[in-house]
Amino acid sequence: MATASIGDEDGSLRVIIRENFTNCSICLKDFEDPTVLPCLHTYCKRCLASYIPENTPGSKFLCPLCQKETKIPEDGVEGFLHNYLIDSLQDTVLTLTRKKKCGACAVEGEDVEAVSKCLNCSEYLCSPCAKSHIRFKISVNHKVYTLDQLHSGEHQQEVQEFQRVFCPEHKEEPIRYFCLKCQIPICRDCKALTHDEHKSTSLDTAIETVKPKLASMLEKLDDKISVQENELTILRGVLRDHDINTSSVMKDISDHSRHLQQQIQQQEKKLLQEVQQVSKAHKKNITLYLESCEVTTSTMKSTSDLVSTILSRGTPAEILILQQQVGDMLQELLLPSDGGDIPQHLSLQLQANNVVDREVNKGTGLGKIQQNRPSCEPSCVTRKAQIKNKPHLVSQFDSNCINPYSLTTPAKLKQGYLVVDYYNNKVCRFSSDGQLLVQQSKAGNRSLCNPFGVAVLPDGPIVVSESDNNKLIFMSQDLNFTKEYPDIKFPDGLHVTNSNTILVAQPTLKQVSIVNTHGATVDTIKHSGLQVPWYVAVLNNGNIVVSDSHAKAVFILSPAGSLLHTYTGSGQNKLCCPCGVCVDQYDTIFIADHPTHKIHIISNDGKFVQFLATGDDGLQHPLGLTINCDGDLAVSQHGGMVKVFSAMEVLDITGTMQGERSRQHWFQQDKVTPNTSNDSLA
Repeated sequence: MATASIGDEDGSLRVIIRENFTNCSICLKDFEDPTVLPCLHTYCKRCLASYIPENTPGSKFLCPLCQKETKIPEDGVEGFLHNYLIDSLQDTVLTLTRKKKCGACAVEGEDVEAVSKCLNCSEYLCSPCAKSHIRFKISVNHKVYTLDQLHSGEHQQEVQEFQRVFCPEHKEEPIRYFCLKCQIPICRDCKALTHDEHKSTSLDTAIETVKPKLASMLEKLDDKISVQENELTILRGVLRDHDINTSSVMKDISDHSRHLQQQIQQQEKKLLQEVQQVSKAHKKNITLYLESCEVTTSTMKSTSDLVSTILSRGTPAEILILQQQVGDMLQELLLPSDGGDIPQHLSLQLQANNVVDREVNKGTGLGKIQQNRPSCEPSCVTRKAQIKNKPHLVSQFDSNCINPYSLTTPAKLKQGYLVVDYYNNKVCRFSSDGQLLVQQSKAGNRSLCNPFGVAVLPDGPIVVSESDNNKLIFMSQDLNFTKEYPDIKFPDGLHVTNSNTILVAQPTLKQVSIVNTHGATVDTIKHSGLQVPWYVAVLNNGNIVVSDSHAKAVFILSPAGSLLHTYTGSGQNKLCCPCGVCVDQYDTIFIADHPTHKIHIISNDGKFVQFLATGDDGLQHPLGLTINCDGDLAVSQHGGMVKVFSAMEVLDITGTMQGERSRQHWFQQDKVTPNTSNDSLA
């Protein structure tokens, strides 16, 4: 039974709740009017208002706990969400030091401690008021329990049933519905006034979709915590070995120095300083990395505990009111770490010189410090991504687009997919589960003309190429027209780079242009092998991937346009008409071959790995490709179907990895072995 869950679990769940929900971290007292920030940390509203140095809408402040920068809403502190989950926990789990006051007595100006609570009225009552409350005809059937009864956990289910979560916009109205278009919980007034044309559903129906999605993200975060803890263990071992080695080599130097005292004192001092400098610099590097990992792991664990409690203890309304912030926070923590390689053990060793007399005269009689860094793969965690042998179809939906040549997904999960329809001259935005949110067929006062490519700039604007109209169209996230840039000849496939420029494939000109956000062409990439460049993507090292339908090939070019690799397939698996191309975070390249109903996977040096999906897997005439926020591959098909395949499994392998990995199964990320080669791609 749900009412017994607290009593049965108890140990660990109560510890988590008391560590994270007992009191405000600012005043160190029980929460009063608990207010939650986007980072999921909660404070008293009054404490938060006094803590923020400049309570001006739009200004920013740092969360007292995690130091995450937070923007003040338009309504000031009032604009932050109330944490109804804290209210519920205070009634059922937490032992409060700040006593609740009788609400009925407070109306008369009296300050009397409450001993009971009416669940129907959500009102705390003293003993006389509680007895009077159930004598009135209007409230005779109300659920009134003592605070001790509520804390026993026996009435947990009733507490949740009667818990009311109020609309942030209309303070007196409880949350009743979930808007499918805006993906937010709404009240009756919201539904009538601002969401009247939007589809909505009940909270119980919405939670069936939202809760599993958040639970899945939480599971991935827990996996990442395991990886972080492995890295912490390695770092501590490296630091320990480093200290032992440093002490050992310094002792060797001192011993050898005493043997040659009078002749080599100056050289001894020089070598000791060298060791200390090298050691200090390397130790500082390790320590900084260790501290960074500890902070990251702590944040992940704290967030995991918070979200676990929210999902296990929260009501649908409580979860839904926090789901956007929870999802954004989990998404942010699930993003690939960019901390670089783990610092390795730096072995210092004294190389003594036996020809002392001769070398002393040269000033090197005591020896030299030799730095030994591993040049082969060390024994540590290596993060790898394994391609699944059999594709797993995660989801699919019908976009009702005849020729969805391109699709993409913005960074935020709630924004789902953007799909262009070349034939019907429209751009559509879908939720992550395939619900149509908005579609646009206009560019200002005119109709769209053969939209082909679509991409999203880092700050949110959407770029659409009009293939036969020689224009790039810019839209807001709601697909409202903002501006256009003419004279971009025959633009097809688009890709936005990390430097906020737009790569534009121009098949008629046999080139790829680099265009800035003001519509100016800053550079062009040409190569004699390009015949009809159609789609374009970029690898992590900046090299450019171009599919060419007439050349029946995919070219990998340097940023300057030099040909590095060419992939055409072989035998019966030759490319016939390659369309969409995209690259994941591991530099795995995916190619949609339209007529053969196949998606090829190749390495970043142009070598075939395997097929992700074929006609046998239900794939039909693939066109556009994109990697979504979960790392899955979304494919748009001729006719309108969009299918999402789970392509990769991320593994963490401990131990020394030797031998060459099969190209058909392994790609590597964040390998800790330093790059000792200066060779460039040929």
